[in-house]
Amino acid sequence: MIDAVPSDAEIVADVLSGHTERFALLVERHEDTLFRHALSLGMDPDGAADMVQDSMVRAWQSLAECRDPSRFRLWVGRILRNRCLDHLKSASNRYTTSLADADDRTVEATDIPTPETDAERRALYAAVDAALSTLPDDQSEAFVLKHVEGYGYDEIAELTEASVSALKMRVHRARDAIRAHLEANGFG
Repeated sequence: MIDAVPSDAEIVADVLSGHTERFALLVERHEDTLFRHALSLGMDPDGAADMVQDSMVRAWQSLAECRDPSRFRLWVGRILRNRCLDHLKSASNRYTTSLADADDRTVEATDIPTPETDAERRALYAAVDAALSTLPDDQSEAFVLKHVEGYGYDEIAELTEASVSALKMRVHRARDAIRAHLEANGFG
């Protein structure tokens, strides 16, 4: 019999009932998504990693306050977003988002590309990164959450406290700008 993968809510319940070592499953499950989200907000890779760690510590410390454990991903995402935005209020902490940085963190040993595909992928990532760096932060964040992380509009709205219609417009504008940039650079 194959063991079912526990839901976030099940893991939170286990942690709150004394099986504190199970919190590591939540960290492992969500750290890469949180890292990419921090990058999309303008954090540098080291700062993003620090913010992820800090957010997970804060989540651990206040886990009993998580009202809907089935939505742990959004709850910890809000913690991360607030921490990053507070940190970035100083202009000296801004960083240009890089999907290549995010991708390097999540490459599996079985996903090692050939030199040709790696070069093509890097060129495409560089072009997308260049396009993302020209976008307003709210468009970049919405695009990354929707198309890189796979969040639904309702989830993004909850996370960013923006309306679904505003988010759809941000993603649409970001997509159009990225498409135009890619076409202008020979990727169309």
